Amino acid sequence: MTMSPHVSLIIPTFNERENVPVLLAQIGRALSSWRGRVEVIVVDDDSPDGTWQAAEALRPRYPWLRVVRRTSGVKGLSPAVVEGWRAAAGEVLVVMDADLQHPPEVLPRLLEACEPPDVDIVVASRYRPEGAVGKWVFWRRWLSRGASSLAQAVLPQAAHDVTDPMSGFFALRRRVVEGLALQPRGYKILLEVLGRGRYRTVREVAYTFGRRQAGQSKLTSRVMVDYLRQLASFLWEPAGFGRFMRYCLVGGSGVVVNMGVLWWLKGSGALGTLRAGTVAIELSILNNFLWNELWTFRDRSHARPGVRDRLVRLVQFHLVCGIGAVWQLGILWGLAIQWQWHYLLANLMAIVVVTLWNYGLNTTWTWTRGSSTPARSVCRPLVSAGTQ
Repeated sequence: MTMSPHVSLIIPTFNERENVPVLLAQIGRALSSWRGRVEVIVVDDDSPDGTWQAAEALRPRYPWLRVVRRTSGVKGLSPAVVEGWRAAAGEVLVVMDADLQHPPEVLPRLLEACEPPDVDIVVASRYRPEGAVGKWVFWRRWLSRGASSLAQAVLPQAAHDVTDPMSGFFALRRRVVEGLALQPRGYKILLEVLGRGRYRTVREVAYTFGRRQAGQSKLTSRVMVDYLRQLASFLWEPAGFGRFMRYCLVGGSGVVVNMGVLWWLKGSGALGTLRAGTVAIELSILNNFLWNELWTFRDRSHARPGVRDRLVRLVQFHLVCGIGAVWQLGILWGLAIQWQWHYLLANLMAIVVVTLWNYGLNTTWTWTRGSSTPARSVCRPLVSAGTQ
């Protein structure tokens, strides 16, 4: 029988003194039959109510428990989770809240879904058919759904099918975040993982969102502002919607090159429409490849920076754009020569038609997903145990 992976469960806390003993008891019961090693790390932001002390007092009862007290650095749930990842020894990293709204009895299903080695992330979702959000007022439901839809619009393609990108209850393989320069802020650390992590396979398990047992909700207007800032930071990232925006801007520079060369060659009488269009297309392809290599897909091109790799990508880019060029010349011929449109307008229409084709194939073939160069280590090997 295959041994289950070593699991590190990270619980960020702030003023959760009353909930921690109940939560740890429930976790102990839920994972009593888990076949692999488990450690639970409570990461407390130096709570005024002494949450870290309450957790520390329970260590003799729970030998798998560790406590990290954060007395410096940026406070908040997301930075606390990253701090927990740095201290964790597990191959599978799990995150859940301490307020008992994430039911510990869901943990076995979450971990079982993460057992196959090809699964990168498992999200506990409130919005699967079997899930539920509990007794929320209508405005809270509307706000949560709207925030999730907004997140799906800017996250990478691999995350588009995640029904609950706002979930704070999830598991991931260490390799997803190892070595990444994350920018943790606010309370939605899963957004950061989905927006910047290295992953291919995401699964979901349904659960019913519980009610807070004690303490106060952390949902404030500042949290909402931090969420919008976090989403805005993804727009220009080289992934998902941000990558497409970059690709379109590069394509815009190619349009300038294409139109300028076509106008110069055709307008001066040096070449006819089709020959001038052919030269214009080739020069715009070279322009676009250069900027896509250095900017749009820089995270992927830096993973394979050799001269041979770049030449291979240049050939692949030419093949993709060459097929698009055939379409573009065909549209140019049909609109400009057969239908007598102005040649510049006909050429612009042709460029619009082939843009989506070129982007889709270049993203999945020319610049395949790769590992970016690590900026700093998010997860480092465990050095010592106990209170920090």
